[in-house]
Amino acid sequence: MARWVGVELDKVGACEYSIGGYVESLAAQGVADMKTLWIVPMMAVAVAAGVAVLALGPSDAQSAFPGRNGKIAFDSQRYSNWDIYVMNGDGSGQTRLTDDPGEDTRPAWSADGSKIAFVSTPGSQKDIYVMNADGSGRARLTDNPAEDSVPAWSADGSKMAFESLRDGNYEVYVMNADGGGQTRLSNNAAEDRFPAWSPDGSKIAFESLRDGNREVYVMNAVGGGQTNLTNDPAADRVPNWSPDGSRIAFVSDRDGHDEIYVMNADGSGQTRLTYSNPSPPFMPAWSPDGSKIAFNYEGDVYVMNADGSGQKTNLTSPAGGGGPDWQPVVGAVGGMAELPHVSGSSALSYVALAALAAAALVAIGAGGWYARRRWLR
Repeated sequence: MARWVGVELDKVGACEYSIGGYVESLAAQGVADMKTLWIVPMMAVAVAAGVAVLALGPSDAQSAFPGRNGKIAFDSQRYSNWDIYVMNGDGSGQTRLTDDPGEDTRPAWSADGSKIAFVSTPGSQKDIYVMNADGSGRARLTDNPAEDSVPAWSADGSKMAFESLRDGNYEVYVMNADGGGQTRLSNNAAEDRFPAWSPDGSKIAFESLRDGNREVYVMNAVGGGQTNLTNDPAADRVPNWSPDGSRIAFVSDRDGHDEIYVMNADGSGQTRLTYSNPSPPFMPAWSPDGSKIAFNYEGDVYVMNADGSGQKTNLTSPAGGGGPDWQPVVGAVGGMAELPHVSGSSALSYVALAALAAAALVAIGAGGWYARRRWLR
């Protein structure tokens, strides 16, 4: 018996469909002309296209921090101990989120901008915690006598990568977003540190000392395919993906002094962005729209254009700050759902899928008109 998407083609009964806001019932019992049933697979195409368009939100191909530029989370020691703060992208509205006797550092926004992972040291043990964007709902994720630090969310928000000393040297681990399933991804006698998850969720960039000097490596999300991207005799460190996944910012001292560089995701096109000698910039963090990079410099958080041009603006002086991470804002804008900022092949994917969905809907409309004339007259 022939079938298409679960519909028995030779026994179509009471097919109901909605076009233009109304529902029609088709009593298609004993249909003689099977050609009229092309509407069924076309409806399946439309549904598939719609699902694919929705899937291109922040939990899939553009999942790692894309969207409008929200608040910048950072750490600061302005009240005798380190705490987590947030501020607007221009440095205004600086607000303290944590107030603990220990140190709270290394904030990392989730891909939907609703949560912040961070490192807390209430005593002598450094572990990873999570809280809501307003500082509420604090929860502990790791509880190990060794150091756990530098959390990095996965694209879909279901996991976090982090660095840990629990096996005697720094290695990259992964865990579920609730702290379960903690698993080692890298296993090298030298240090592997500072993991950064790619926007499409398929790769993790990290810093490694395995070649005798610090290099930026990349591996797939389950730990395989570990590859050196920078291949330079200098120290290359702290990678950070651009929101479209096409580039990686990092810090290098290849010109005799730590500066911020950028390269393509495959390691090509390594280009210097800052000229900050004698004070070194550190911890680059892309804005969700890809236009800016925030970074540490001389005890404060600065921001610059993503190509290194323009004035470098101090956002936290005179109180100080470091470890910036930019909140992605996704969702409704003026009553309409906002698609994340995209470029290149990602933008073409949106256009192609939108065209497919529109064509399928037109075909369904024509098919529905033809079906009514064939079946309902």
